[in-house]
Amino acid sequence: MSSEGMYIDHVIYGVVDVEAAAERLRRDYGLGSIPGGRHLGGTTNRLVPLAPPTYLELLGIGDTALADGAWLAQTLGGRDRVLWWVIGVDDIEESARRRGLSVQSGTMELTGGGEARFQTAGMERYPLPFFVAYAERGEDRVRACDDRYGAAGHECVPGGFTFVEVGGTPSLLDGWLGDHGLPVRFAMAPVGITAVGIQTDRGEVVIA
Repeated sequence: MSSEGMYIDHVIYGVVDVEAAAERLRRDYGLGSIPGGRHLGGTTNRLVPLAPPTYLELLGIGDTALADGAWLAQTLGGRDRVLWWVIGVDDIEESARRRGLSVQSGTMELTGGGEARFQTAGMERYPLPFFVAYAERGEDRVRACDDRYGAAGHECVPGGFTFVEVGGTPSLLDGWLGDHGLPVRFAMAPVGITAVGIQTDRGEVVIA
Protein backbone atom coordinates (compact mmCIF):
# COMPACT_ATOMS: atom_id res chain seq x y z
CA MET A 1 0.00 0.00 0.00
CA SER A 2 1.07 3.58 -0.60
CA SER A 3 0.96 6.16 2.16
CA GLU A 4 -2.42 7.38 0.82
CA GLY A 5 -1.62 10.86 2.15
CA MET A 6 -1.99 9.56 5.70
CA TYR A 7 -1.69 11.85 8.70
CA ILE A 8 -2.84 11.62 12.31
CA ASP A 9 -6.10 13.55 12.09
CA HIS A 10 -6.97 13.26 15.75
CA VAL A 11 -6.56 11.20 18.89
CA ILE A 12 -9.59 10.29 20.98
CA TYR A 13 -9.20 10.81 24.72
CA GLY A 14 -12.05 9.01 26.45
CA VAL A 15 -13.18 10.91 29.53
CA VAL A 16 -15.78 10.40 32.22
CA ASP A 17 -16.56 14.14 32.50
CA VAL A 18 -15.85 16.25 29.41
CA GLU A 19 -15.93 19.63 31.15
CA ALA A 20 -13.71 18.50 34.01
CA ALA A 21 -11.18 17.01 31.57
CA ALA A 22 -11.13 20.21 29.52
CA GLU A 23 -10.48 22.30 32.63
CA ARG A 24 -7.66 19.98 33.72
CA LEU A 25 -5.93 20.21 30.33
CA ARG A 26 -6.10 24.00 30.50
CA ARG A 27 -4.87 24.16 34.08
CA ASP A 28 -2.06 21.64 33.69
CA TYR A 29 -0.87 22.33 30.14
CA GLY A 30 -2.46 25.55 28.86
CA LEU A 31 -4.47 23.67 26.24
CA GLY A 32 -7.78 25.32 25.45
CA SER A 33 -10.78 23.67 23.85
CA ILE A 34 -14.02 24.43 22.05
CA PRO A 35 -17.50 22.94 22.42
CA GLY A 36 -18.16 19.97 20.19
CA GLY A 37 -21.57 18.42 20.20
CA ARG A 38 -23.52 15.22 20.59
CA HIS A 39 -23.06 12.17 18.37
CA LEU A 40 -26.17 10.29 17.40
CA GLY A 41 -24.82 7.14 19.08
CA GLY A 42 -24.92 8.63 22.58
CA THR A 43 -21.51 10.25 23.11
CA THR A 44 -20.59 13.91 23.54
CA ASN A 45 -17.33 15.77 23.05
CA ARG A 46 -15.10 18.83 23.18
CA LEU A 47 -12.23 19.51 20.78
CA VAL A 48 -8.69 20.68 21.57
CA PRO A 49 -7.52 22.19 18.26
CA LEU A 50 -3.83 21.56 17.58
CA ALA A 51 -1.75 22.54 14.54
CA PRO A 52 -4.42 22.58 11.82
CA PRO A 53 -6.03 20.31 10.85
CA THR A 54 -5.16 18.06 13.81
CA TYR A 55 -6.91 17.94 17.17
CA LEU A 56 -7.41 16.04 20.40
CA GLU A 57 -10.99 14.91 20.92
CA LEU A 58 -12.35 14.67 24.45
CA LEU A 59 -15.00 11.99 24.03
CA GLY A 60 -17.47 11.75 26.88
CA ILE A 61 -20.39 9.60 27.93
CA GLY A 62 -23.67 11.14 26.85
CA ASP A 63 -26.58 8.71 26.85
CA THR A 64 -25.88 5.18 28.07
CA ALA A 65 -29.24 4.06 26.69
CA LEU A 66 -27.64 4.34 23.24
CA ALA A 67 -25.04 1.92 21.92
CA ASP A 68 -21.97 4.18 21.72
CA GLY A 69 -22.62 5.84 25.06
CA ALA A 70 -23.00 2.45 26.74
CA TRP A 71 -19.85 1.13 25.04
CA LEU A 72 -17.79 4.14 26.15
CA ALA A 73 -18.98 3.89 29.76
CA GLN A 74 -18.09 0.21 29.88
CA THR A 75 -14.72 0.71 28.14
CA LEU A 76 -13.58 3.55 30.40
CA GLY A 77 -14.67 1.86 33.60
CA GLY A 78 -14.57 5.20 35.43
CA ARG A 79 -11.07 6.19 34.25
CA ASP A 80 -10.00 8.77 31.65
CA ARG A 81 -7.58 7.33 29.08
CA VAL A 82 -6.46 7.63 25.46
CA LEU A 83 -8.76 5.36 23.57
CA TRP A 84 -8.27 5.47 19.82
CA TRP A 85 -6.47 7.25 17.02
CA VAL A 86 -7.79 8.35 13.68
CA ILE A 87 -6.07 8.60 10.30
CA GLY A 88 -6.93 11.24 7.72
CA VAL A 89 -6.53 10.07 4.11
CA ASP A 90 -6.70 11.61 0.65
CA ASP A 91 -9.49 9.37 -0.63
CA ILE A 92 -11.47 7.43 1.95
CA GLU A 93 -13.29 5.37 -0.67
CA GLU A 94 -9.96 4.13 -2.03
CA SER A 95 -8.52 3.50 1.44
CA ALA A 96 -11.61 1.49 2.32
CA ARG A 97 -11.51 -0.47 -0.94
CA ARG A 98 -7.89 -1.53 -0.36
CA ARG A 99 -8.83 -3.06 2.99
CA GLY A 100 -12.20 -4.50 2.10
CA LEU A 101 -14.00 -2.01 4.33
CA SER A 102 -17.30 -0.20 3.94
CA VAL A 103 -17.59 3.58 4.26
CA GLN A 104 -20.00 4.93 6.87
CA SER A 105 -21.47 8.42 7.02
CA GLY A 106 -21.70 10.17 10.38
CA THR A 107 -23.32 13.30 11.75
CA MET A 108 -22.69 15.26 14.93
CA GLU A 109 -25.14 17.86 16.26
CA LEU A 110 -23.05 20.92 17.15
CA THR A 111 -23.52 22.76 20.44
CA GLY A 112 -23.87 26.12 18.66
CA GLY A 113 -26.39 24.77 16.17
CA GLY A 114 -26.03 23.01 12.86
CA GLU A 115 -24.24 19.77 12.25
CA ALA A 116 -20.89 18.36 11.19
CA ARG A 117 -20.80 15.61 8.57
CA PHE A 118 -18.01 13.10 8.03
CA GLN A 119 -17.23 9.64 6.63
CA THR A 120 -15.35 6.84 8.35
CA ALA A 121 -13.99 3.41 7.49
CA GLY A 122 -12.65 0.70 9.77
CA MET A 123 -14.30 1.59 13.07
CA GLU A 124 -15.34 -2.03 13.45
CA ARG A 125 -11.65 -2.94 13.71
CA TYR A 126 -11.16 -1.21 17.09
CA PRO A 127 -8.58 -0.79 18.62
CA LEU A 128 -6.73 -0.42 15.31
CA PRO A 129 -6.89 3.18 14.02
CA PHE A 130 -9.75 4.00 11.68
CA PHE A 131 -9.93 6.37 8.71
CA VAL A 132 -11.85 9.62 8.32
CA ALA A 133 -12.81 12.28 5.78
CA TYR A 134 -14.91 15.40 6.30
CA ALA A 135 -17.60 17.20 4.35
CA GLU A 136 -15.45 20.34 4.67
CA ARG A 137 -12.75 20.15 2.02
CA GLY A 138 -9.92 22.27 0.68
CA GLU A 139 -9.88 25.94 1.64
CA ASP A 140 -13.12 25.61 3.61
CA ARG A 141 -11.53 23.03 5.91
CA VAL A 142 -8.33 25.04 6.31
CA ARG A 143 -10.34 28.14 7.24
CA ALA A 144 -12.55 26.22 9.68
CA CYS A 145 -9.53 24.62 11.39
CA ASP A 146 -7.79 27.99 11.72
CA ASP A 147 -10.94 29.48 13.24
CA ARG A 148 -11.23 26.65 15.77
CA TYR A 149 -7.59 27.01 16.76
CA GLY A 150 -8.10 30.71 17.44
CA ALA A 151 -11.35 30.17 19.31
CA ALA A 152 -9.80 27.67 21.75
CA GLY A 153 -8.05 30.42 23.73
CA HIS A 154 -4.91 28.36 24.30
CA GLU A 155 -2.55 29.56 27.03
CA CYS A 156 0.32 27.90 25.18
CA VAL A 157 1.15 27.45 21.49
CA PRO A 158 0.32 23.85 20.57
CA GLY A 159 1.73 22.19 17.50
CA GLY A 160 1.02 18.73 16.19
CA PHE A 161 1.34 15.21 17.53
CA THR A 162 4.92 14.20 18.30
CA PHE A 163 4.13 10.49 18.65
CA VAL A 164 1.49 7.89 19.28
CA GLU A 165 2.47 4.96 21.47
CA VAL A 166 0.71 1.73 20.66
CA GLY A 167 0.67 -1.85 21.85
CA GLY A 168 0.95 -4.82 19.55
CA THR A 169 3.59 -5.54 16.93
CA PRO A 170 4.95 -3.41 14.07
CA SER A 171 3.93 -6.11 11.60
CA LEU A 172 0.28 -5.87 12.71
CA LEU A 173 0.17 -2.11 12.27
CA ASP A 174 2.12 -2.16 9.02
CA GLY A 175 -0.25 -4.78 7.66
CA TRP A 176 -3.17 -2.47 8.44
CA LEU A 177 -1.72 0.88 7.38
CA GLY A 178 0.95 -0.03 4.86
CA ASP A 179 3.68 2.55 4.17
CA HIS A 180 2.40 5.10 6.66
CA GLY A 181 5.45 7.11 7.80
CA LEU A 182 3.66 8.15 11.01
CA PRO A 183 5.43 8.87 14.35
CA VAL A 184 4.60 5.57 16.06
CA ARG A 185 6.27 4.08 19.14
CA PHE A 186 5.62 0.55 20.30
CA ALA A 187 5.00 -0.52 23.88
CA MET A 188 4.75 -3.91 25.58
CA ALA A 189 0.98 -3.74 25.83
CA PRO A 190 -2.17 -5.12 24.20
CA VAL A 191 -3.08 -3.81 20.75
CA GLY A 192 -4.27 -0.20 20.82
CA ILE A 193 -3.05 3.26 21.68
CA THR A 194 -1.48 3.75 25.11
CA ALA A 195 -0.17 7.36 25.00
CA VAL A 196 0.19 10.40 22.75
CA GLY A 197 2.62 13.31 22.66
CA ILE A 198 1.67 16.88 21.73
CA GLN A 199 4.18 19.60 20.87
CA THR A 200 3.79 22.97 22.64
CA ASP A 201 6.01 25.97 23.27
CA ARG A 202 6.09 24.87 26.93
CA GLY A 203 7.48 21.46 25.98
CA GLU A 204 6.00 18.13 25.03
CA VAL A 205 2.70 17.17 26.64
CA VAL A 206 2.18 13.43 27.11
CA ILE A 207 -1.33 12.12 27.67
CA ALA A 208 -1.94 8.47 28.55
